[in-house]
Amino acid sequence: MADMIVEGGTVVTLDPKRRVIADGAVVVTGSKIEAVGNREKIGERYTADKVIRAQGKVLLPGLINTHTHIFQTLLKGIGPDLPTWEWFKAVLDPAVSHLTLEDCYISALLGSIEAIKSGTTCLLDYNYAHPHPRMADEVVRAFQQVGIRGILARGIIDMGEVHKNIVHETEEELEDCERLINQYDGLADGMVHVWLAPYSVRSTSWQGFKGAKELADRYGTGLTVHSLSPLAIESARELYGMDDLQFFENIGFLGPNVLLVHCHGHLTKRHFETMKDYGLKVSHNPLSNARLGEGIAAVPQMLGHGITVGLATDGPASNDNHDMVAALKFTALLHKAHLLDPGVITAEKVIEMATIDGAKCVALDDEIGSIESGKKADLILVDLEKPNTIAVHNPISSLVYSCTQENVDTVIVDGKVVMENREMKTVSEKAVFKEAQGAADSLIQRAGMSQCLQRPWCSPSFHLEQMWGSR
Repeated sequence: MADMIVEGGTVVTLDPKRRVIADGAVVVTGSKIEAVGNREKIGERYTADKVIRAQGKVLLPGLINTHTHIFQTLLKGIGPDLPTWEWFKAVLDPAVSHLTLEDCYISALLGSIEAIKSGTTCLLDYNYAHPHPRMADEVVRAFQQVGIRGILARGIIDMGEVHKNIVHETEEELEDCERLINQYDGLADGMVHVWLAPYSVRSTSWQGFKGAKELADRYGTGLTVHSLSPLAIESARELYGMDDLQFFENIGFLGPNVLLVHCHGHLTKRHFETMKDYGLKVSHNPLSNARLGEGIAAVPQMLGHGITVGLATDGPASNDNHDMVAALKFTALLHKAHLLDPGVITAEKVIEMATIDGAKCVALDDEIGSIESGKKADLILVDLEKPNTIAVHNPISSLVYSCTQENVDTVIVDGKVVMENREMKTVSEKAVFKEAQGAADSLIQRAGMSQCLQRPWCSPSFHLEQMWGSR
């Protein structure tokens, strides 16, 4: 007798053999997967209190979002088409110092709902905005209420002009990191983990990086940092006379528990070799990088060097949503177009990046990222009997190239049904939407950002000389 059986669909396991079981079934007992196999054979061995019929659907591991800033769900759609620094000054800098505890809670509720509805069962919140004490605690509260698996990566900002209104003393930042680790890391049988997130070389002192590394190693947790973007490389050279990866290496920051975010600057063979040698992981954020016109990460080259790369949405202020399904297709198409090679990245690899490789990025690949006996039951059912996916000839291609988040039908996290038939089971969506809109409107007013909403119709016409220069 099991708690749940999902049967009759195509099971994309992402196990070491990459099995795809056409008429499969998955047995769930408690929070874990007990058995995976052919539907008929599973039916001979197991019965369950709850049976989910999956005919016409694909069952796969929940998607893993390796980088976001969840408070930014209140800042969607502001400052479009601005260069990065103008966008920072117009959108983020005014907002972060006016956030309240309630803003953090509501935005995390909304961001978690959006993540679930787009097939994400685990996300890493790079939580750097702390104008008041215990802001991060509100995010953990929201994670638990929605029922999503969450990694709270506590940001460290102790210097610089970026976000200068939320700069704190190094010791104060590190003390709060340690408090959060002691209070929440491993909470609810591992549904919550706490990492440390020095913001960047421009905003975190070398003492902050060293302190974060010492804490992470002492408590056996992870580190994540914005790195190897054009701005990060330029800032490190100004401050330390070297790029930020070399700076991290020199101060002893690097190791297999480090997740680099972005890495879309100009990378050389030395960068790839350093990343490989230290076992570094990379979070690829293609949509936000493109939205801000910042560049394209050399993901195919990283993969060719054996570097583990996961996918992410980045914050909704620079992406405008938390939609990991959208990130699947964009990732595949972006690198094909950039390198003029349709085979440079495959649909199968993109699915790996969003599941098992994402699990490796967040050091949870022993627990999630694939459908295997003994792993946590973090599963999603994707309905392919929709007009945008019919006719289905290859379910993997359909997942990457045809699906939208509307195809995500049912989401199971830690063995619990969080969404079924696209209906949230843990929170009232309408109530959260109403509160979130009110909180967003209030934040804009408090921060004096109303002018950001007064955008005239903008439809520029470029001359060839402006686009390509005179020939």
